[in-house]
Amino acid sequence: MILYYICVNFANVTMMNPFTTYYQPEYFCDREEEILQLTNNLFNGLNTLVHSPRRLGKSAMIKHLFFKLEEAKEFETIYVDLFATNNTQDLIRNLTESILEKYHSKNIFSGIKKLLKGITVSLSLSEAGTPSLSISLTEGQMNSSLGQLFAYLEKRNKKVVVAFDEFQEVANYPEKAEALLRTQIQKLSNVRFIYSGSSNHILQNMFYSAKRPFYQSSEVLVLDKIKRDEYFEFIESGFKEFHKTIEAEAINHILDFTDGYTYYTQAICNQAFFMVENSFSYEDSIELTTSYIENRKVDYMGLYSLLAENHKKIAVAVAKEGVVLKPTAIEFLMKHKLPSASSTLQAVNALTTKEILYKDIEGYRVYDVFFKRFLERYF
Repeated sequence: MILYYICVNFANVTMMNPFTTYYQPEYFCDREEEILQLTNNLFNGLNTLVHSPRRLGKSAMIKHLFFKLEEAKEFETIYVDLFATNNTQDLIRNLTESILEKYHSKNIFSGIKKLLKGITVSLSLSEAGTPSLSISLTEGQMNSSLGQLFAYLEKRNKKVVVAFDEFQEVANYPEKAEALLRTQIQKLSNVRFIYSGSSNHILQNMFYSAKRPFYQSSEVLVLDKIKRDEYFEFIESGFKEFHKTIEAEAINHILDFTDGYTYYTQAICNQAFFMVENSFSYEDSIELTTSYIENRKVDYMGLYSLLAENHKKIAVAVAKEGVVLKPTAIEFLMKHKLPSASSTLQAVNALTTKEILYKDIEGYRVYDVFFKRFLERYF
């Protein structure tokens, strides 16, 4: 049945799909309370730390906030992704590229001269025409370069918001980047900051430890899942807008299967929307989620095979339980035939560091929901 619908819809691939895994302002779901809190913080002159596990839509929420702020012409916004950065020089390069794209896209060379005076910069353009910079800085030049970039933003007529996404990467830089950034940031009055990330334990150390430069420097917003009833309505209306329907039981199955995580829900709904011409049934949802994991079996088997034997057992045990509050509890160890409490705890810590597991206030879970479903299904 699903294959039939794929053939039917292949000729209509140009139809807009309201369920995407990238940000589209017209198809953004909820987050009204969180965006209001962030907006209030900005108007009150406060910086904000936003953190949560991956795949809950932090980046999309920030981009939607920026879309609204730009639309209202209240702030100018700069988004900087730090995920692939390894040092302060990478951060400076990414920040420079974002500022150039925002203010100097028509004359990049002129922009570079204004932003980084006295710094040697080489420029190349990608196939898409976006600038890619190569910067070589001494430790002393890093401080002056950051100062120049922030001074440029400080002088803008409107207030500026800078979002540093995946901010936990800064903690791993070889230089004393936190102190360097904090020294420059505390000088600013016209620039506000949003620090976003997904490694909760690293971010908590950065912002909650009295020994760290960013201690108590920001308000905190912990992102949770989108409320189930809000997501249910969003999915239902997404189908309805394009004259399609989806059964309530199918929506509930999808939300159960993805555990309500934004990325996984969007990925499944994207396929569901594409596969049907008119109506998506509960039976279709069962077939789709089963085939989705089956199609990723080889990739997930590769990931599973990289784990040590006792790590495999614990990952499977946590997947089957869903959430485990006390992994050293005798009942859990005996039920899943796990090693001693000390060995299990050591393995759990290792799996958490590798982000196979993560811990929240309810306990330990498998980080990747689809990997969890794979472990449930095949082990």
